[in-house]
Amino acid sequence: MKIEKIVVATRNQSKRERFGRLLSDKPWQVVGLEEMGISKKPKETGETAEENAEIKARFYAEVTALPVLSEDESLFVDFLPDDQQPGVHVRRIDRGDEVDDDKLLAYWERLVAATPIEKRKGHWHVAYSLATPEGKAITVSLDHPIMFFSPSSKVRLPGWPTSSLQGPVAFGKPDSELTEEERRIKDQRADRLILEKLTELLER
Repeated sequence: MKIEKIVVATRNQSKRERFGRLLSDKPWQVVGLEEMGISKKPKETGETAEENAEIKARFYAEVTALPVLSEDESLFVDFLPDDQQPGVHVRRIDRGDEVDDDKLLAYWERLVAATPIEKRKGHWHVAYSLATPEGKAITVSLDHPIMFFSPSSKVRLPGWPTSSLQGPVAFGKPDSELTEEERRIKDQRADRLILEKLTELLER
């Protein structure tokens, strides 16, 4: 796929910079939605991370007339049946309306506390989709194993309430308690996996 400029479908500057860093050895410019002056948003009606990633990629590829890379994630846990998995509805309780950080954290605290320690596991399922203005789209995905903790940490990360009670298996503690060095190691590991997937995606 011949690319001169690629749009990352995010308004989060740190995320745009992360993708720019991951793709720094590629011969194209990486820009975000803010840099393109785009305020429109698609309706994310998919029931999987793959579907929503593709919806966003196709939408912004049409709007920008450029190739677009998008990301979407979903959550799956070992202690809930299939029909109760949060999936792409992470900010909702029982598939209802979205709730604030406090209500979401309280909901997960009750669930985790009632779960045997050996079953407090799960994974984030992350999908990446690349779409072109011609209407083509390809998608790849990967999983990040996590574990859950009870009681939850007193350390809170605004906007990410579950970080107080779940974290990567490798460190055995909540995300919110990771040191700067541990977070750097975690990001490096994730970046390697992401770069493998992005390379696979871009070379198709």
